[in-house]
Amino acid sequence: MKVKTKFHDEIEVGADEIIYFSHGLPGFETDQEYIYLHSEDSVFGCLQSCQQTETAFIVVSPFVVCPDYDFQLPEAKQEKLGLTKLEEVLVLAIVTIPPGKPEEATVNLQAPIVINTKAKKGAQLILCESGYPLRCKLWAQPTAESVAATK
Repeated sequence: MKVKTKFHDEIEVGADEIIYFSHGLPGFETDQEYIYLHSEDSVFGCLQSCQQTETAFIVVSPFVVCPDYDFQLPEAKQEKLGLTKLEEVLVLAIVTIPPGKPEEATVNLQAPIVINTKAKKGAQLILCESGYPLRCKLWAQPTAESVAATK
């Protein structure tokens, strides 16, 4: 299957590479098939809709931004995704880059995307009560305190 992508032109993907989101993503409910494009030499990836070329999300592992990131995946969601082993789970967070201001990029830690890499099923989880920010700065500016702490 050929998929026109927002950042990588048109690419050929196998049916086994398509991740199915039964309810789409919030705001993009009609796009239910995505591919995850990533390079081994980058922490960033792209979750690209197979239906809409312009629907593509830059993503990163939330553990890169917040090493102690942790949440509970409800059992009903685990069953829906067909998760039986921790090794089958891929967790991603959406990166938002304001036009022309990459230094102000943020990561949504409040709504991780959870993917069963074996069954190719995905869902976005909303962690309203978690205390994680919706807009966590990706490029944290060093403060006098953080610089002093490294000495």
